[in-house]
Amino acid sequence: MATLQALSSVLVLLLLAQHERTARASTLEDTCTVVASGAGEEAAHHYYDFCVKTLGADPASATADELGLVVIVVRIAMATAKATGDRIARLQASEMSPRRRLVLDECANDYALTVRWLGRASMDLAAGGDEDRLTEAATLLEHVRGMPARCDKAFVLWAGERTPLTDADHELNGVTVLALKILRHCLNDGAK
Repeated sequence: MATLQALSSVLVLLLLAQHERTARASTLEDTCTVVASGAGEEAAHHYYDFCVKTLGADPASATADELGLVVIVVRIAMATAKATGDRIARLQASEMSPRRRLVLDECANDYALTVRWLGRASMDLAAGGDEDRLTEAATLLEHVRGMPARCDKAFVLWAGERTPLTDADHELNGVTVLALKILRHCLNDGAK
C-alpha cells in the first residue's frame, strides 16, 4: 500500500511539473498572440512569427513570465544596438567624405545613447513589477523606437545619399516595438 501511495505521489508531482512547463511554454505563445492581435490577418501572422522567432532565440524564454519576456527582448535590442554601433564605428574608421563622416558621428552618438537607454530599461524591468519603473522603461523604449530611421534620414538630409545601414541594423526597430507591445500589455494587465 505504501508503495502505491509513493508511486501516486510521484505521478502527481510529474504531472504538476509537466503542467508548469506547458504553462510557461504557452506564456510565450500566448504573449505573441496578444501582441500580434489588432493587425490585419497577414500582418498578425507575420508579427506572431517574428515574436516567436525572436523570443525563441533565447532559451530562457521557455520559462519566463510576461515581464521576463520583455527583459529578454530588451537585451536582444541592446545587443542589436551594440552591433550596429560597432558597424558604424568600422564605417567611421574608413570614411573619407566629411559629410558622411559627420552623419556617421551623429549616428554613432545616437546608438551609444540608445545602448544606455536600453541598459536603463533593462535594469528597470529586472527590478520587478513596480509600475513607475515599468513606465520609465516604456518611455526609454519609446526614445529608442525609430532610431534606425532617424539615422537613415540624417544620411539623406546631410549627406544627400542612402544610408549604409543594412536590414540587420534595422532589426532594432522591430525588436523595440515588440518589447513595447509586451510591456504595454503587462502594464494594462496590472492596471486591471
